[in-house]
Amino acid sequence: MERVPVPQALAGAAALLRASGLDEDKAAAVARRLVEADLLGHGTHGLRMLPIYLERLADGRIARSGNIEVLQDHASGFSWQANRLPGAWVMERFVDAALERSATHPVVTATLANCTHIGALQAYMEHFAERKLLALMMVTDPAVASVAAPGGVQPVTTTNPIGACIPTHDAPLLVDLSTTLMSNSAAATYAAAGRKLPGDWLVDNEGRPTDDPKALTTNPPGTLMPLGGADFGYKGFAFGLLVEAFALALAGFGRDGPRQRGAQGVFLQVISPDAFGHGRDAFLSSMSHLVAQCHAGPAAPGASIRLPGERALARRRQQLEEGLQIDADIPPLLDAWARKLGLERFV
Repeated sequence: MERVPVPQALAGAAALLRASGLDEDKAAAVARRLVEADLLGHGTHGLRMLPIYLERLADGRIARSGNIEVLQDHASGFSWQANRLPGAWVMERFVDAALERSATHPVVTATLANCTHIGALQAYMEHFAERKLLALMMVTDPAVASVAAPGGVQPVTTTNPIGACIPTHDAPLLVDLSTTLMSNSAAATYAAAGRKLPGDWLVDNEGRPTDDPKALTTNPPGTLMPLGGADFGYKGFAFGLLVEAFALALAGFGRDGPRQRGAQGVFLQVISPDAFGHGRDAFLSSMSHLVAQCHAGPAAPGASIRLPGERALARRRQQLEEGLQIDADIPPLLDAWARKLGLERFV
């Protein structure tokens, strides 16, 4: 691992993106979300994704310019078409629009279609947390298939992540999880390193559980195992179907049309606790009490009690002080791209 000062990482990533043809605003937005993912511990969705973004900018899969198209607008609900513009830049505007409307609407629901890779869902949750809003996000790519239906071997859906911000009086609970036992990128990382998985988290092309990450690249390919594993994966697959309905079908970007990999559908719902039950303070008190109850119970021998987002926020605080921690192979990759784009180096 290497440590890079956060301001240098932001500046270096933005410089590479500008050299690839993005204007300053778009480059800064993408750099922010990549670095934020690394700060929160989502290494597969941080600066490791930058070479992929640069490749997609070069071949046109990420558009350098264009307009966001409004498909529907009903005050408390809206749908946008992103036209393959940079995902992080679109998402910052998407989130801002939802937040603006949440000031006058108790519930705001929005969908986004044809948006290039947005990164880690948790990297957007700070905006809701600081306003003590409850938020739910779902996202997936309809051109990627790596998960089979229970009992099947043909991949149909993919990792289909779900994110959420649950505010409390103190630090929020931040959910960011795939509806599979691991992500496609994590499996690829294991395969590239020649390592077996920690468990039988995949299914080979004959339907047998396996710890071999290369099972995903056979012909025909194996598949990722849904949450619940071999015994209860049907439950995880059901959660994945929720993502398909909310992030794709509702956005008008389902799997029933031709799709090019690298564009996603997004579902976002923002709820103001002020408008429900006994109001915001009561909601925050209830959730804070639940968090305290969780931490008050004795931990199992050799274990510690940890709730969603706590480790991510602790990592963020530490890295802001000590520098961004990234895998040692990433700076050389980005240095090579810098030279290719006419820059001296990444940082």
